[in-house]
Amino acid sequence: MRFQVLAVGLIVSLGASSAAFSAPGGGVRARPDLVVNSLANPPAVVSAGDGFSARDRTRNIGKATVRATVTRYYLSKDAHRTQVARRSVGLLKPGRSSAGSVTAKVPETLDTGAYSLVACADAPRAVMETNEKNNCRTAATRIVIKKPPPRV
Repeated sequence: MRFQVLAVGLIVSLGASSAAFSAPGGGVRARPDLVVNSLANPPAVVSAGDGFSARDRTRNIGKATVRATVTRYYLSKDAHRTQVARRSVGLLKPGRSSAGSVTAKVPETLDTGAYSLVACADAPRAVMETNEKNNCRTAATRIVIKKPPPRV
């Protein structure tokens, strides 16, 4: 009899712990995880002040649906990033992706030289994700920013 009471108490205790972990706000919950799954290479050379086409595919590799977010594009040089475009990404269910393109505008004030094109999903970090460190992708090739031609 004593063994049965102990066993029933253990089962009730385990059941309560399980309910706490699955209850909203009571433990581990599924989260989305946004990544830039692919990023097209930029053109080889662009003049400061000009624009170029940039394309990416943002994917939710997490286990929960994510509301609408933003993927931002940057030109990066010497660990400094300059935002050049942004793209709205609609609601994404787990395993789904959103592909799109934007026109990235190179600021006229940007120094000349070689830059990397970087795209970051959920760039303002508005969404709590499983992994916050895997949101960005860098294009495989670099882009050279040159001075614009003289005006006539």
